[in-house]
Amino acid sequence: MPKKKVTPIAKSISKKTTTVKHPKKIDFSLDIRKWRLAPLATLGPVGFFPKGPGTMGSLLALPIAYILCNISIPLLWAVVFLTFGLGLLAIQQYTKDMNEKDPSCVIIDEVVGQMIPFMVIIPDFMHWPMVFLAFILFRFFDIFKFGAVAFWDRRKNPMGVMMDDVSAGIFAGFVIAMLQVVMVEFYKM
Repeated sequence: MPKKKVTPIAKSISKKTTTVKHPKKIDFSLDIRKWRLAPLATLGPVGFFPKGPGTMGSLLALPIAYILCNISIPLLWAVVFLTFGLGLLAIQQYTKDMNEKDPSCVIIDEVVGQMIPFMVIIPDFMHWPMVFLAFILFRFFDIFKFGAVAFWDRRKNPMGVMMDDVSAGIFAGFVIAMLQVVMVEFYKM
């Protein structure tokens, strides 16, 4: 049998087809520890706001919490718990190779903490003065760090970063709940 004559074009095509590399397989793993959650810790660029990134995170949480409260309180609870869990992993990934374990640019904890007081606001009182009070009380407890807030703030790990703001949110929620009791019982609002 005669040997086929190979043209230069056929040689280049055969070389190209043999040198094609297959891309790596995409990992669709359900292992949440492999997810890239670090940008969630700072809420993207919001955490790098030059003045008061924690306050910016709290302000960002206000409309979200307000809307969720008006839709469904159980939905707000679910969002808070989901954000807490994902935020914990995001903080762990973001601060893994850092010396500072609670940098000011990490603000997902402020978002979670700011949503907590909304869990106790009675729907009849869900007006802008109560929203403003929830914001002021949360920031007060977050900045001045009394009791459990100070305890968790001393823990320089992801759980401490999240729990100091959760504690501040619980304190703010407690004050709002007591205020609502006074308003309902004594002023029959």
